[in-house]
Amino acid sequence: MRPIMPVEEFSGSFRPKGRRSPTEGSISMNKLRYLALLAAVAVVSCVTINIYFPAEEVRGAADKIVNEVWGERAGEAVPAEPPQGEPSSFLRLGPATAYAAQDINVSTPEIRALREAMKARATALFPYLDGGQVGVGHDGLLKLRTIDGLDLKSRGEATRLVEAENSDRQRLYGEIARANGFPDQAAEVQAVFAESWRAQAAPGWLLEDESGGWTKK
Repeated sequence: MRPIMPVEEFSGSFRPKGRRSPTEGSISMNKLRYLALLAAVAVVSCVTINIYFPAEEVRGAADKIVNEVWGERAGEAVPAEPPQGEPSSFLRLGPATAYAAQDINVSTPEIRALREAMKARATALFPYLDGGQVGVGHDGLLKLRTIDGLDLKSRGEATRLVEAENSDRQRLYGEIARANGFPDQAAEVQAVFAESWRAQAAPGWLLEDESGGWTKK
């Protein structure tokens, strides 16, 4: 028969079955907290925060600016309707992307200066748009189509006007994107403006299609 060991030999490690020491309890709580933190990080890592591109707000601003630049020569634009059942801007949380809604700002000093410069230049551009030497490109810029029928002075003027106008337009698109917190989406702003320039072109002006062909409005 195995001799019974004295209690004092193992009393330092003796505890009733099922009871944990304070140290083990603390370790378990720390593990739970750590696992909870990992779970939270995993959820957040599945969500990418993006600024929602406010296409309808940009379209409204584009229509206003184009009408302002071309004034009485602007044709009648047909306003685009937002998709049914979807707000123009919203906060949407999902497993992949979170979108932050925002207002559109087209009144910074830089934007106002560009608008004024384009408005002042429009009167000089109209004869070349009317004559077909300059057309409305599909990309939101003007195109010098031909110099036929222009004298040397007019050729130089048409070239300078188109270059200056396109420079200001590209700066405008970039500034609108930057001022509204989506600087990497200037191309989207330009695409929206391209629709407005074409929609409000005066009757008789030439419009470029995506294949590079030209049709008279």
